[in-house]
Amino acid sequence: MASQRIGPGRGGGGGGGALHTAFNMLALSWIIISELLLSAHCLKDLKIFVPEAVIMGNAATLSCQYDLEQAALYAVRWYFGQEEFYRYVPREAKPTFVFSVAGINVDLSKSDATSVTLKGVTRELSGSYQCEVSEDAPLFHTEIRSAHMQVIELPKDEPVMQVDKKVIGVNDNFKAVCTVGPSYPPANITWYINGRMVYPTPLQRITQDAFEGSTAYSSLEIYPHSQVLQGFFQAKYQANINLLCEVSILHVFHKSVQQRIGLSNAPPTTISPNLLGLEGSKRYANGDPDNSALTGASQRCCICCGAAGALLLVMATLTVGHL
Repeated sequence: MASQRIGPGRGGGGGGGALHTAFNMLALSWIIISELLLSAHCLKDLKIFVPEAVIMGNAATLSCQYDLEQAALYAVRWYFGQEEFYRYVPREAKPTFVFSVAGINVDLSKSDATSVTLKGVTRELSGSYQCEVSEDAPLFHTEIRSAHMQVIELPKDEPVMQVDKKVIGVNDNFKAVCTVGPSYPPANITWYINGRMVYPTPLQRITQDAFEGSTAYSSLEIYPHSQVLQGFFQAKYQANINLLCEVSILHVFHKSVQQRIGLSNAPPTTISPNLLGLEGSKRYANGDPDNSALTGASQRCCICCGAAGALLLVMATLTVGHL
């Protein structure tokens, strides 16, 4: 009798073939998707540009540069801290959206997909700004960058310098003070002599006090034989130096004030004893060594008294002779 194959055995073999086919289809799909992902254009090279410092009351333009590689843009969002204040969505009928954030005033005429302009910035707008860019379907790839902006309030007054001497000698102490009105942030003060920055040393003392909302103050004290002055005193034809204090706030504000200070190489002067009346007083044992004028007045008084006595003696003699 001829043998026959059992049906279920053939069916089991068919099930194994279907599983193998499904696995192959899954692998092929994964390869296709991977190829699509690798070849797809996507967002890259996102960079943010925010002014490091801007003067209070001025406009500030913040920009976001990116490369979509021909992919479609979905949205650009701007944040101050954690609060969104501007959004650009190109697929919308009105692509620009402004959200209410305290102190922020967006200039829509100067804002688009890559930049946003703020009008009349105030001190309260100092802080961190973020730009978030998202590409459209199917990936919706999103990147975000942040940067800090400082709003500066300038001092209302010009800097002022005061010096305790207009001429200094090689053995003199010297002090100068430079001040400038309140600013935000407080101003920094730097000292220069003939264009060279003065650094603090034991013989060149620099102090500075600067607090928010108060006058910035800096003093320069120079002692004899300080390094910064030695070369000037040794120079044969150096008659004076130029002292300058520079007031700066970040890179947007620079003001300076300067003075000419004379240099004297003459030795310390001594006062002649004769000018003090000491020479004249030595001629008199009982004279006043501390006041030659007073001694001279006493001499004149004695001379006058002697002349008056002689006149009286002559008149008395004439009177007796007449009698």
